[in-house]
Amino acid sequence: ALPILHGSQGCSSFALVLLVRHFKHMVPLQTTAMDQIATVVGGADFLEKALVKLKARTWPRLIGICTTAVAETRDEDIAGDIINAKGARPRKLIDTEVVLARTPDFAGAMEEGWSKAVTAMIEAITLPGTQDRDPAKVVILPGSNMTVADVEHLRETVESFGLTPLILPDVSGGPDEAVRDRWIPIARGGAKVEHIR
Repeated sequence: ALPILHGSQGCSSFALVLLVRHFKHMVPLQTTAMDQIATVVGGADFLEKALVKLKARTWPRLIGICTTAVAETRDEDIAGDIINAKGARPRKLIDTEVVLARTPDFAGAMEEGWSKAVTAMIEAITLPGTQDRDPAKVVILPGSNMTVADVEHLRETVESFGLTPLILPDVSGGPDEAVRDRWIPIARGGAKVEHIR
């Protein structure tokens, strides 16, 4: 997965600092880096370029787009911009779910934004009524206040009962990966798109 903050560079810098302090490790986070002109006339081109570049560079299975105040104050049709970007470049964005969570920083706090992002993933990715229920699987939706250790403890507890947890979002796997030769700007581990579906 790879999150994109749709807004200016300054908006994403603040969010990145907040997330790094909370999770105590580097967080892969991209931005559309809208300039003054895009702020006034709209950032559809910036969003499309960001989606295509990120897909070409890192091949994520999921791109989550969170909005900032810069994009939201114009009341842009960001959902429509995503549909247009996917229609204009269908081969470039194949096999990647693109999920939009409208999370302006002037409405609510981190908890509301977290909730909106989780809800957006569930609504965009799941296919209601197409899967048989498995009584051995347990879905856990951890809150924004939970640390990596908290989520790992939840997983271990559920597994100790012989059940299989699906944790969304699952922040437990990424930080424990072995150190690589180079930094890869994409989150590894966690819930797979097909499991969420």
